[in-house]
Amino acid sequence: MKNKIIKLIPIMMISLLLTGCWDSVEIDKKAFVSTIAIDVGEDIKVRSEIINSKENTSEESIEKNNTLKVTYGFPDIRNMDPKKGTAPELSITVEGYSMTDTYFKAIGKSSRTLHFGHSKLLLLSEDLFKYPEVLQEVMDYIEREPSLNRTIMMAIVKGKAKDYVEVKPVTEENIDNYITSLLGNSSKNGTVAPINLTKYIDMVKSYNMSVLPAFSLQNEKDIQLTGMAIIKDFTIKDYLDNNQMTDIQILRGDIGSCRKAVNKEGHNIDYYIKNVDRDLDIFFEDNKLKLEYTINTEGTLKGYYAKAEPLDSDVIKEIEQQFNESMKKDFQEIIDFTGNNLKVDVLDIGSDIRRFHKGIWNEVKDNWPAALQNAEISIVVNNDIRNIGLSN
Repeated sequence: MKNKIIKLIPIMMISLLLTGCWDSVEIDKKAFVSTIAIDVGEDIKVRSEIINSKENTSEESIEKNNTLKVTYGFPDIRNMDPKKGTAPELSITVEGYSMTDTYFKAIGKSSRTLHFGHSKLLLLSEDLFKYPEVLQEVMDYIEREPSLNRTIMMAIVKGKAKDYVEVKPVTEENIDNYITSLLGNSSKNGTVAPINLTKYIDMVKSYNMSVLPAFSLQNEKDIQLTGMAIIKDFTIKDYLDNNQMTDIQILRGDIGSCRKAVNKEGHNIDYYIKNVDRDLDIFFEDNKLKLEYTINTEGTLKGYYAKAEPLDSDVIKEIEQQFNESMKKDFQEIIDFTGNNLKVDVLDIGSDIRRFHKGIWNEVKDNWPAALQNAEISIVVNNDIRNIGLSN
């Protein structure tokens, strides 16, 4: 037995020496794509017409259509600062008839292998949503691409997406870090809901609609968050501003803190909301859906004009009541606008009914979203100002 083990040792040693990664690529031969920016190509109208006509065309005619312009941004790891852990941004821009075509053309223009496992940011040009058939092809590719990071953050940009990749932010080395940080900071005050690829796919499959943050480019260094785009059937229905998004997140019950403001006797008063407790009671009576919202908040009064009057308990109650009425009015307006005008369920009411009221869902699912548009909705708002912050 001992002799057999001794004879096996050389074989085991040789097997260890023969193992290895046959398809490995050295790290300095990889381009770690951090940002993907997708614009429309010069032939996108032709491509859209071909899709709508549903006619078979030759491969040669397809390859002549530059439907998309895709920019791949990645850090130059050759010049990485070891102390900061950052590097200058490089980019490759290519045109092609599909996402697969642009990928292979990008490889042909680069001496490095494109790696998407660490991608942080996907930028979609606003113009791309004018061609829903083409956009659907793009998103189908992105959804099915296994090498793409599923937590990549998504956003819509006004103008050319390529221009955003070339921006050199003042406070960050790379555009992907800058925009993802903007989304993170804005989510803390309720002005935006960051959306990654996984969440986007879930919204589209569950509700046939989605929302995405929208940015505009003021100059070569100034990128501004302008709100959220409401998307249905791969078309932008409308945009919601920051205040509207705050109201939506309060009504959805998925907000941590936010800020509201009212004007009292010509002076602006800011109310910093630290805690939001949202209850939604759902009923189905007289063949009609009934929704009862109760919003309770706690927070701090951040600004008040001290010369006007003493800030006693009666004054605080008066301010609380003013905020109650103002917020109730804002909530009713956003519910009416999204439900009746846009006809999209951005408040996730359908999701709440499906999960917690299956009996009611069976009554309304065949008539949704008309049942939501005809629903009776009541709102009660109770604000509790716990302390006073800054005075002016």
